[in-house]
Amino acid sequence: MGKIYQPIVVEKVNLFIESLEESNFFIDYELESKDFAKEYLCDRITEKFIKGEIEQDSNEMFTEEEIETYLKEIIAGTLLNELKNKGLVNSYDDDNTDETFFLTDEGKEYLKKMIEEDKED
Repeated sequence: MGKIYQPIVVEKVNLFIESLEESNFFIDYELESKDFAKEYLCDRITEKFIKGEIEQDSNEMFTEEEIETYLKEIIAGTLLNELKNKGLVNSYDDDNTDETFFLTDEGKEYLKKMIEEDKED
C-alpha cells in the first residue's frame, strides 16, 4: 500500500518536478525515472507541511542549501534505485542505519567486466 499525501504537497511536488523538467535536470543527469524524486520531495514537503512551513500561495519552500542537498540526494537515490531495478545492487535497512546498498553477485560480475574492458582500452 503506497503513501497518501496531502493535496497541497502533491501540488507543490508537481510544480517542483515541472521546473526540474524545464531545466533539463533529468536529461542532464541521465535519470531515467522521476519516481524517486517525486516520493523524496513528497516526504520533504510533508515534513514542512507538518511543521506549518508551507504556504498555499508561495512557491518558496526551501532554502538554497536545502535545494542543493535535495538535488544531490535525488540524483544519488535515483541512480541507486535504477541499479537496484537492474539487479546490480541490493539494499537492506536495519535499526541503526539508513538504507545500505551493496553489489549483488551480478553487480560484481558486471563491475569486473567493466574493469577488464577498461584495461583493454
